[in-house]
Amino acid sequence: MNKCIICQQEINESINLLNLFRRHQEICDSCNSKLTFNQTINRCSRCLKVLDQDESECLDCLWLSKRYELINQLFTIYDYQGLVKELIHQYKLVGDVALSKVFKIPRNIIKNYDLIIPAPIHSNKLVNRTFDHVTYVLDEQNIKYEQIIETKERKKQSTLAKLERAKQENPFKMIGNIPLENKNILIVDDIYTTGLTIHQMAEVLPVRKVRKLDALTFARG
Repeated sequence: MNKCIICQQEINESINLLNLFRRHQEICDSCNSKLTFNQTINRCSRCLKVLDQDESECLDCLWLSKRYELINQLFTIYDYQGLVKELIHQYKLVGDVALSKVFKIPRNIIKNYDLIIPAPIHSNKLVNRTFDHVTYVLDEQNIKYEQIIETKERKKQSTLAKLERAKQENPFKMIGNIPLENKNILIVDDIYTTGLTIHQMAEVLPVRKVRKLDALTFARG
């Protein structure tokens, strides 16, 4: 009998011919019911922001478009709230790497891209955290990627207001010499909130040569 990787309660999983050769259930039904993405509410078709009733167009995308060429589409696994928010903190900042299994990257999305680019982590932060929370998920799921973007050290973005983030210089730069012409590219990060981080990464890529540029995050704030 195995235990839920989230709440550590025992999982009573019945064994039959249909699931005999499948991987054992790692998340109990109770926890799984709290890992959600609400598809029934009105969202921006591009960035998945929940729109207000009087919002006819996404003001976040409109604001970003004044400075950046917008990504084509954001994909995400969960809404950044409740249990998901707690788990990302536990995984990313406490280092509970077993929780990486919570963030299953949909294979039907991954298969459509020629190149997967993870959001980079600065070396100083990597020393303190001991692991790269984005590439760890990709490695655990055997998803190939190319780390062609690096970052300068910067303030914790969650401590800054939206305008403060926007005033910062782009901390990212492209490294290496991988051809991007006519490639379908997917940027992967943990959380999409204002969209600045994703679009700053996209800005350092030669976007005009890229066929399609999308992003996928573990959660949407």
